[in-house]
Amino acid sequence: MAIRRPQKPGFYYGWVIVAGAWIMYMLNQAAFTWGFTVFVNPLAEEFGWSRMSITVAWALSLTWGLLLGPWFGKRFDRYGARSIMAVGGLLSGLGWLLIPTAHNYWAFLAYFVLLVGTGINGALGPSTGSAAIAQWFKVRRSLALGVYFTGSGGAGLVLIPIMSALTETYGWRVSAASLGATSLLLTVVVAPFMRHKPEPYELSLENGLTPDAAMTNKPSPRFIHRLPLPRHKPHPEREFTLAEALRHMPFWLFTTAIFLRYVGMGITQVHQMPHMLTRGVDPVIATAALSLSLIINIPSRIAVGWMGDAYSKKWLLNLLAITGGLALLAFAMIGPTLSELVWVYAILWGIALAMLPLQAAWVADTYGRMHYGSINATSNSFALSGRVVGALGAALAYDFFGSYTVIMLLGAAGFGVGAVMLMLLPSPKPVAMS
Repeated sequence: MAIRRPQKPGFYYGWVIVAGAWIMYMLNQAAFTWGFTVFVNPLAEEFGWSRMSITVAWALSLTWGLLLGPWFGKRFDRYGARSIMAVGGLLSGLGWLLIPTAHNYWAFLAYFVLLVGTGINGALGPSTGSAAIAQWFKVRRSLALGVYFTGSGGAGLVLIPIMSALTETYGWRVSAASLGATSLLLTVVVAPFMRHKPEPYELSLENGLTPDAAMTNKPSPRFIHRLPLPRHKPHPEREFTLAEALRHMPFWLFTTAIFLRYVGMGITQVHQMPHMLTRGVDPVIATAALSLSLIINIPSRIAVGWMGDAYSKKWLLNLLAITGGLALLAFAMIGPTLSELVWVYAILWGIALAMLPLQAAWVADTYGRMHYGSINATSNSFALSGRVVGALGAALAYDFFGSYTVIMLLGAAGFGVGAVMLMLLPSPKPVAMS
């Protein structure tokens, strides 16, 4: 009987999963979350649509995707990321290719909601990529998720500037069609590499397909453990079903806290530039502040993800929620005599947005991997609706008060309430089976 000699673990294939998820998350951020702002003024100028009607289209597209999120999450648990990303990339690409042919609001709405909403906000939402990574990582889960969520910075540095340049030079229709073609191309390149789980390959050490937990016992660098924060205590994952998770109060405390965070994000994603301009901030300074926050967010997400593998995610989430509240407070107070607060906002906001990898990792640590896709997608669908509330609330506040200051202050208060909720999180226990 031949005895197999143990092989030295090679490159871990989980990092290929991270790279593929990163690319598709970058597409998500460019094709909707941060990139849609490129098309707002051209659409308003060509068709005469109001900012409210354009914001409604944005909100409906996101809402439709969130409604489909739990369904896609269940499909992920069964089939994995490859098929979900293929469907999402195809639909989003088709949507952006068809949008330039729209010559009225209803045609635009149909393409943007039914195709882009299903593809980008449903299938290619952050839940899909984080679920793929959660299957492949346990020891370095927060770090891997931190790298993944820097895709938003990649969109800001790569795709969105290209979209903006194409819009300025050739018009918004060329930019939209190019975005659709890019979506199809990236899908064809990435989807074939997206494997579901490492277990079928765990004996293939020579191929670098070993489980993350078996890869290394090397301790983290000493300096990462010197902060006065409670340490992360690894424990065997408890596999919850979606029904069991929905019966846990910690699930709803966590989801509500993140909902309040996304209200603040919805306010800024659509209205942060108008707020700065109405408060007398020079357009060049306003643009530089936005770029600064995105640039800071890239190392912040990696650093926070790294720390999340060593320290309590609950405490780190709480600190970042407080940081987000302070950022919006500074943003609300920006004015002709306090214009320097724009830099305070940019720095604190860039750090506060690093919550994303910790959110995804907390769900995986708490509820396990088996049903992670459906559990995380359900939580995200509730929480991400805060972006709709924030965006529409800011539009209404401006129409009513002629200023965004009140809504910014409410957003800051929401971060504070969310911080309290995060600190109240207990450790959920499995539901006793009757």
